[in-house]
Amino acid sequence: MITSSSQASVRNAIDAYFAGERRDALAFTLLGAANLGAALTVLLALADQRLLSLALATIGLLELVPGFWAIRRQGIRYAEALARQRGDPEGWRAEESARLARVLDARRRLRIADAVFVLAFVVVVMLTPPGERLAWLAVPGQMALLPLLNIAMARRTRRFAAALAAP
Repeated sequence: MITSSSQASVRNAIDAYFAGERRDALAFTLLGAANLGAALTVLLALADQRLLSLALATIGLLELVPGFWAIRRQGIRYAEALARQRGDPEGWRAEESARLARVLDARRRLRIADAVFVLAFVVVVMLTPPGERLAWLAVPGQMALLPLLNIAMARRTRRFAAALAAP
């Protein structure tokens, strides 16, 4: 049987988890917008750097589209979580715990993808003509942010899973 203090603790965990997910989705979306802005700036200011502009625009779109989707989806998931937790707390806990296990597994795989992405970027920079390498260094800042964002999301997911596992 779930006590009211346990329900309050789970409610606080739900609030904290989804607030963090919305913040991260917003940060991811803003990174995409910044990359699109950088792509436009490079295209207009450095005519000989069209490939860099294309790379920045591609990365920007790959961040912007899922970022908007995630922002929209987080509000829906939050409302669903609250409704399910009120209606069937034990069933919701079991389902959400299983979902969180899948999320943590996906985050582990994403760390591998992050490493491959960084390695691919290093290869691209090495293949770039020496006079253009400096311009390409605009990309690594975000490449450091994405793995950090993934780590923060994984930690928040583990905290949420632990709160659900607590009696």
